[in-house]
Order: sequence, then structure tokens, then C-alpha cells
Amino acid sequence: MKKTNKNWLCYKFPKGDYDHEILVALLADTPCLGLIEKDNAIDAYFDAAEENSVEHRIHEIVRFFPGTTIEYSKTFVQNQDWHLNWQNYFKPIRVSPGIAIYPHWEKYHGPEPIQIAIIPGMAFGTGTHATTQMALKLLEKTIRPGMTILDAGCGGGILSIAALKLGAGFVDAWDIDPDIEGNFQEQMELNGIRDRFKLTIGDVTQHINYNFDLVLSNIERKPNLALLQNIVEHGKVPPCIFTGILKDECAMFKSKMLNYGLVFKDEMFQDEWAALATE
Repeated sequence: MKKTNKNWLCYKFPKGDYDHEILVALLADTPCLGLIEKDNAIDAYFDAAEENSVEHRIHEIVRFFPGTTIEYSKTFVQNQDWHLNWQNYFKPIRVSPGIAIYPHWEKYHGPEPIQIAIIPGMAFGTGTHATTQMALKLLEKTIRPGMTILDAGCGGGILSIAALKLGAGFVDAWDIDPDIEGNFQEQMELNGIRDRFKLTIGDVTQHINYNFDLVLSNIERKPNLALLQNIVEHGKVPPCIFTGILKDECAMFKSKMLNYGLVFKDEMFQDEWAALATE
């Protein structure tokens, strides 16, 4: 990771009687440069030059939890390799008996046949989030050798890597955030993947070709619905795995999917999140 001359603004959110997963998800949808979840707090880092706009976003986030007061503090951090502190908190994750994710600086020798080495980048996924883990489990159950897969909201590429290691023939990876590109390419290289994929920076809900064997979408509810509607408008809907849906949104999301005549094959819940798979 390249060094920078920027100074950082750190918001610290002590853990309490509120849903920490939702807070992390909301912070990840800001110009947050990095998140560190500790035993007793969540630290979120931002560019200090954007203090005014960041403060406005933080106020909006804490108001998202009605009836709950979320205390936080902010400090300015001088330029340093603070992101290396993540190494103290990120350890190997056994997602299932068949899949493990581990940081690239560790020599991992677990029994899982699919082992994914990652470089935790600023604001990119590490596989710790419930939505990523459910997507991996459903992917493992669904994938067949040679499948062509659309990875919608690919981020740092964990799901793309897993799909290719599980035998996918080709992965078309999309993300709306241009900042993910370097991390995505690094992680592909780290895992020995040099072909059978394409990365596009753009709005996948505006794509016009959905000729895939499987759609894997780990984005939020509204863009998930926009993606589904666009797929319907451009032809037959292939099997889909949708994550990024809160539990209390699940029934509404399923209703929308049923309106398109989709048949549910599987569903999964973890923490406050839901994942759905269709035939």
C-alpha cells in the first residue's frame, strides 16, 4: 500500500446497546478510508481535509438509531502507517468447512480446500462481514464447474476469487467505486488468478447483457432491486444470490422477487442480515 502525506480524522464509536453490524455497514457507505473493529470500539478513519462533510454524515448515521444514543469521539491522527494496525485485529476466518480467508502476512495451513489470501485495503472488505460470509456459503452450494458469473458489487474481489477457485469458467466483476481497482487486481494476483475475469468500474444496474449462469449480488436492497428489474427488462433471469439485505427488509424483498416469478431455493440469516438464492 502506498504511503500518503495526508492526515487522518479518526472517529471512535464505543460499543454499546446498538447493532454494531449496521453501524459498520453505514460507515462503509461513506468516504471512509478504513475501519478497525476492536473488542470495545469501532474506529473509522477519514481524510482530515473533508472534516465538515464527514461530520455531517456522522450526524446522519447516529440519527439512524432512534431511541439509542451513540456516543463518539474524534481525533486527528498525524500521517503514519496506521492501517498496519489492522494486522493486530484481522485473523484467519473459517467461513465453512470448505472456505477460509486469511491475511496475506500469515502462513495459513488449514484443511479447507478453498483458501483465499487477502490484502486488507483501505475501505475494502476482509470477509468478516455477515453478508460476505453468507454469499460465500450460498455460492459454495450453488456453483457448478464452468459457470459464467456476474459479481455485482465486487469490492476487493473476495467473491470473484472464491468463484474462480470453486471452478467458475468466467467472472464479470462490477463495482461503482473506482478506488477498489488497485486492491481488486492485487488480490487476484496474490491468489494466482490472472485470467477468466474482467473488472468493470460502473453501475451494474445499467448493464445491458445478463447472459450469465449465476448472478452474485452483494450490494444494498435498493440497488439489488434496481439490478433485478434491469435483468428482467433484458431477458430471462438467471439463478441469483442476493445479499446486503437487512432482516426487516427481507419479506418486502422476497415479495418483489415473487412478482417477477422467481422461485426461492435457499435463504440464510446471520446477525441482522439476510441472503436469498433463487433457482
